[in-house]
Amino acid sequence: MSKRTKTWLRRGSSALLFILLVYFFLPLLGELKAAAALFRNANWIWFGIAIAVQLASYASLTWLNSLALQPFQGKIAFTRLAAVLTSMAFIQVAVPSMGISGVAMRVHLLKRSGYRPEESLASLVVETLGEAIAITTVVLFGVALVLGSGISVRSQLARYFLFLFILLMPAAYAWHVVADPVRTRTHLVFIASLLNRPGWRWKNLDVEKVEARLDEFRCNMLNYRQVPLWKLGLSSYVKVFLDVATLGAAFYMFGYPISASDLLIGYGLILLFSGSAALPGGLVMTEASVPVIFALLGVPGSVALAAGLVYRLIAFWMVRFIGYFCWHALEFEQPAKA
Repeated sequence: MSKRTKTWLRRGSSALLFILLVYFFLPLLGELKAAAALFRNANWIWFGIAIAVQLASYASLTWLNSLALQPFQGKIAFTRLAAVLTSMAFIQVAVPSMGISGVAMRVHLLKRSGYRPEESLASLVVETLGEAIAITTVVLFGVALVLGSGISVRSQLARYFLFLFILLMPAAYAWHVVADPVRTRTHLVFIASLLNRPGWRWKNLDVEKVEARLDEFRCNMLNYRQVPLWKLGLSSYVKVFLDVATLGAAFYMFGYPISASDLLIGYGLILLFSGSAALPGGLVMTEASVPVIFALLGVPGSVALAAGLVYRLIAFWMVRFIGYFCWHALEFEQPAKA
């Protein structure tokens, strides 16, 4: 499949989702006046709590990235690393490129702290995997809460861990293959024999090149033996749970105590819509999807609109607003005198 075809497929699926979103969002337009009234009677203490929780969430993300960079020779202060991450968030919106601009910014800024490009990329992979696993398991926990309604706590936990086990099996097998050079080559040869058949419209898979890249990846991953796995897991889960808590605080701001299951499932669906959007960070798509998702989950339309706006303002726009100033400070800082 050509790159152009993939681009148009992505745009088409994004447009289809947007049309469906508009269809479900239209009934909420009548709630705009009621949503505006909610702000006049809101408990603004929860707004401050939401901001504080989101800042703690970003501090956890910085900790995760700090751990991911720990095996390498570079050195960067915690606050500077936080500034790098917010700069990445800003540039991904300012220069839409499906995340490439953010990766380039990471490599560019971390290079000044002594990290090679491949080290910046390897640490990004570790951070992304940690966050993805945390998000998926947290959302699955929400699903288990719904499916386990009226079931004993023991059965509910068993169902949850079954979901988790099924999810992690492919990841565990993939690592089992990649960790061993012999198994890696055996699987690559088999895949190449399938993809490189005459008549298939695929670019031929070069086993040697792929194997060389996997060797480099394997060497980078071996460096993580010195990083406690529990710290990587803890920082990932704390980041995600605090982000979910920010969303929950937005509902409490308007006097709506949302259930844990609705909150977790809604959070997962928000990320799904955000990832399907053609624009960076799920622009427009996420702003519209948050109230639609929670309205479908039974939240009053006016509350869903108001809470969704507050959450996006704090979790998305505030971070990128800070990122602009951080990027400006890092990009144009004066070199240290010898």
